[in-house]
Amino acid sequence: MDGRLFSFIAASMSALFWLSLPALYILPIILCLIILLWRLPHTISSYQRVKNLSICFLLGIFWMASVGHWQQTWQLQADDFKQGIWVNGQVASLIDSQKSTRFNLDISNIDGQLLTPKRRIRVSWTKPPWPIKQGYVLRLWVKLKPPHGLANQGTFHYQQWLFSQNIVATGYVKANENNTLLEASVSLRQRLLDKIMATQLTSVPWIAALALGHRGLLTPDDWQLVQRTGIAHLIAISGLHLALVASLCYLFIATALLFCYRVLINGQKANFYFISVGMTLLATLGYAFLAGLGLPAMRAWLMLALAAFLLFTRTHWAFKRIFLVSVSSFILLFPLSLFGQSFWLSFSAVLIIGFVFWRWPIKQNGFSIKAWFAGMCRLQLALSILMLPLVAWQFSFISLIAPLINLIAVPIVTLILVPLCLLAILMMLFSLAQYKALLSILDQGLMFSLNHLTAASEWSGAAINVQVIPALVWISLTLATVTLLLPKGLLPRIAVLVLCIPLLSFGLQPHSTQWQINVLDVGQGLSVVISRYNQAFVYDVGASYPSGFNMADSALVPYLRSRGINKINTLVLSHFDNDHSGSLPALQRAMPILQTYTTKDVCRQGWELTWQGLNISALWPDDPTLHSDNNSSCVLQITDGFTRVLLTGDIDASVEQKLVSDYAQALESQVLVAPHHGSNTSSSWEFINAIAPDYVIFSQGFMNRWGFPRPEVLKRYKQTDATLLRTSEQGQIQLTIDNGTIKVKSFREDIYPYWYANRQID
Repeated sequence: MDGRLFSFIAASMSALFWLSLPALYILPIILCLIILLWRLPHTISSYQRVKNLSICFLLGIFWMASVGHWQQTWQLQADDFKQGIWVNGQVASLIDSQKSTRFNLDISNIDGQLLTPKRRIRVSWTKPPWPIKQGYVLRLWVKLKPPHGLANQGTFHYQQWLFSQNIVATGYVKANENNTLLEASVSLRQRLLDKIMATQLTSVPWIAALALGHRGLLTPDDWQLVQRTGIAHLIAISGLHLALVASLCYLFIATALLFCYRVLINGQKANFYFISVGMTLLATLGYAFLAGLGLPAMRAWLMLALAAFLLFTRTHWAFKRIFLVSVSSFILLFPLSLFGQSFWLSFSAVLIIGFVFWRWPIKQNGFSIKAWFAGMCRLQLALSILMLPLVAWQFSFISLIAPLINLIAVPIVTLILVPLCLLAILMMLFSLAQYKALLSILDQGLMFSLNHLTAASEWSGAAINVQVIPALVWISLTLATVTLLLPKGLLPRIAVLVLCIPLLSFGLQPHSTQWQINVLDVGQGLSVVISRYNQAFVYDVGASYPSGFNMADSALVPYLRSRGINKINTLVLSHFDNDHSGSLPALQRAMPILQTYTTKDVCRQGWELTWQGLNISALWPDDPTLHSDNNSSCVLQITDGFTRVLLTGDIDASVEQKLVSDYAQALESQVLVAPHHGSNTSSSWEFINAIAPDYVIFSQGFMNRWGFPRPEVLKRYKQTDATLLRTSEQGQIQLTIDNGTIKVKSFREDIYPYWYANRQID
């Protein structure tokens, strides 16, 4: 059975590496093959085993391919994205803001057309006319886009997250007097959150996370603290919390039943074991409901349910089978969770815990503080070491103080803070006013803990950023670590050295003279990173928005850190429009910038700079005070003596004409970042003809309201032999240049080309 489960899991997980879904007509073929194999008789046991493994493997392929095609079938139609539409739906998210609200909406109706099943969309609503609450049924006028996100190395894959959450569109609510509240039914979770927020305690965001699993109130600084100290698992209601709740519930229920039977009934001793386990299972399901039935909580509850089933049936399974059954069940029930990070983090942690107890079993009978402390230290150290490759691969970030912090924080959170949160929730449910006093005590304890966590995180060596390393290298390093921890004689120690070869070969790559241009996907804006010898030259930084979201924190800084770059040598701002320079304050907070140049100082016609062997010349402006902000953009030409790159900012056709007149053939460049994101006010034919580019890159937002790049502009560029590239379609555009040769990669097509993370653009 274990082999068949493993075969099904391996086939299901192969969906992570599919570049596209298997064609729909292949699914009936796979199903027929499964039936034929199942009906095929075999008397030889080895053949029977191969047949069973093959059937389970094909079932895994069939299941994940079917799920993928179902998801495509349930997407909204293209017409739903062309203009505003009316939708009816129920608010599915907890709401914690009344100014600018973003929430998930389970829609059952679009423009009067019933949807079966319901679709989930994610929308924002600036200044709604009434407070939005989870459970409300609304009729709204919305403008939607297909699921889409920024696509850069080292950054959060928002589009993949949307897919894993089964969200089929994003957008915003348009102001309309007919936007209507159809039903004002507030969920229990929302009422509890409102009570917590009404206390106005300093630690409300952390209380909401610990008590209800709602982390939407945490600020970016809070998340940075969580990352640097490695306590993310403590503020997500998951296995640790459900295990605590299950233990407390079982202890209370069993004690109460035993008291009732012995004292009140005064009968003989009875076994309330099964009743207590069953009631505990129901109680933990209620707790998972309070946590919003999130995937981490449901994973933990399913494992508790499996343990209860084994207890009821008096069946003994080894840890390996329990783990395989749990993973298989979760893939069947929640297949999209495979594409989310929490699935891998949770089950990896469970696997490591199982490995630790197998490798270092508890031999001492009875409770011993010394043995308990030694076990906790061993477990935390193993979790930190063996989870390190996965965390570093996913987040390009390693917390060095996490083992020590967790050794202290886990007992405090599980034995003190979480029980107090649960008690406060129970008091709210029973309308006991004393919950405010309890939350006040909890607030003081949390603030005391957070102050010490903050002090620890501010230590310079608390955490380090790591550059992007291929998955194969991390897998090999993980296997090498596991091999090193295995008992002697199980595997030869030479295997550790063999498994470290990919890491050594990656770290000892030969010194190269090549340089790279990376036009990042920053939506409707521009940010270009030129790198050589692990140094960075940045041209523009993208936009920032009133909500606090900015392209420095979401795209530029994560990309630089993923490349192992922790400072910017030179920054040039072409001009001061928000979409080009708005993220500068956030960038300055995030990392050192050694030199910054703008048109207010030296970035003017005639200025030259030599950087890492590259010659950088400013071709424009002559005098920025004589032109509009767009037309005073700092135009740079960068060359290594073989290849020229032209960065143009937002100049229009009038400036283009002056550049053609001033520089003539010297304007010719192999790579052009198109002026003004592809606006028809720019990219005149004379300018295009003078440059004669081989590659033209448009940096603009997906389905932007201006329609950039404009069809007229594309038509002009297509009259040349240039290759046209768009960040809105292909994500980050990477050009590697070496002695006149140019190699082009895009994030969506070459670096991360998987079917679930990218939308096919027609």
